[in-house]
Amino acid sequence: MNKINKNYKNKIINEQRIDSWLFRSRLIKSREKAQKIILDGHIKINKIRTSKPSARIKIGDIITLTKFDNIFILSVENFAKNRLNAKEALKLYKEIKIM
Repeated sequence: MNKINKNYKNKIINEQRIDSWLFRSRLIKSREKAQKIILDGHIKINKIRTSKPSARIKIGDIITLTKFDNIFILSVENFAKNRLNAKEALKLYKEIKIM
């Protein structure tokens, strides 16, 4: 059983749920709030509106987030296995445009 756990910890993440990524990248304060924002239709993945918190994203995907009358367009650069500090979370995405 220990071998399985060690392999799981070292596993490279190729994709991640959008609600989890928004929370871990510190763009949204909680996973529950991320799910609500997605269900309310404020998220687009590659220009396609999604209403599923379980939607999968990959590195290179473009995320459009409409939040408080602002529009954030981000490129997914990396994934995290848990919530990161603010400095490390900036490495998960690249800002393309903020309007």
